[in-house]
Amino acid sequence: MKIYDVLKWDPEGSDGEEILVYKHEAEDFNTHTQLIVHASQEAIFFKDGRDLDVFDAGKHTLTTDSLPLLKKIMTIPTDGKTPFHCEVYFVNKIHLNDLRWGTSEPIIVEDPIEGVNVHLRASGYIGAHIVDGRKFLRKVVGTRALYTKAEFTTYLRAKLIERVKATLGQAMVNRQVGALRISAEIASLSDDLKAQLVPFFADYGIELHNFSFNSISPLEEDLRAINESKIAARKQDLESAARARMREREGYTYQQEHSFDVLKTAAQNEGTASTFMGAGMGLGMGMGLGGAFGAGMAGVAQNMNAAPAAPAANTVACPHCGNQVPAGAKFCSSCGKEIAPPGVVCPKCGTKLPAGAKFCFGCGAKLSNVCVKCGKELPLGARFCNECGAPQE
Repeated sequence: MKIYDVLKWDPEGSDGEEILVYKHEAEDFNTHTQLIVHASQEAIFFKDGRDLDVFDAGKHTLTTDSLPLLKKIMTIPTDGKTPFHCEVYFVNKIHLNDLRWGTSEPIIVEDPIEGVNVHLRASGYIGAHIVDGRKFLRKVVGTRALYTKAEFTTYLRAKLIERVKATLGQAMVNRQVGALRISAEIASLSDDLKAQLVPFFADYGIELHNFSFNSISPLEEDLRAINESKIAARKQDLESAARARMREREGYTYQQEHSFDVLKTAAQNEGTASTFMGAGMGLGMGMGLGGAFGAGMAGVAQNMNAAPAAPAANTVACPHCGNQVPAGAKFCSSCGKEIAPPGVVCPKCGTKLPAGAKFCFGCGAKLSNVCVKCGKELPLGARFCNECGAPQE
């Protein structure tokens, strides 16, 4: 068993930057052992897996006075050099600056200006160092005897991207920054994210002294979709403005223009002469906009609507053109189209149905049946077939 009288860690060459945590090989020390901790280091004593006493930079003699927490769980003689068993970890607290980070997959956030989801790629730099070795060993390193800068960088990037995904969208909402102008707000977004990241990393014993976005860029297809939408909206706005100026020059309002379109459509529909004339009168009203022609034609239309001609007795209206034809006529004398025979009544719910209907559109009941012998279609409830005479019961 080797008893150590001096404990120190002097990393050689690049190890001073590449190794961040080093567990000393010694596990047995003498009281009055000299512990040397360099300016960029911190030493932490462990006993039975518990982190006890912490030593900052300087030269320390391990005695009952310098190991108060260790003394509480074990007896350390005060006289002579007595060996005892513990472990010591050295933590390298150098500053690591300008570590690169970036998202491997786009971050999906809601654009607060356009109201759509966009995919953002982000990258930048971070700078950090370990400030609380005890927390860092507990939450990050665990029982590993060696922890490198590469492992630390990987850990930082993973945690950083996790937090950026969770907070970048909210920062955009707070500042009302959309995808089209996000590149102009990189500095302010960097400040917002750093303010949220600092306390997060402090919980792991890490001080984040630098965080910045180098770039934040939407995917090309997202930018193209947003730009096309804005161009279409701008074109519609320009057309609306042009039509508004035209209405102002010609002296009518949007409501009058809308009425004009409705009446024009009505005038083009097929109908009776009186219906067409009524539409024509309304068309004149829309175009005249209060002129003498519109007023005069409005009066004619009013008179026509007020005293419609009564239909002759024993006549019915053609369902196609509205012309009055004798009751029972099979074709219209005005348009020549066939007039459908009278409808039927559903025997189940009493709904009036068009002739030839096979099912009721009121209750869904079937209105016809087929002959059990010849297949001829029969009225619902028929007892004999009117084609072959076969009984249906």
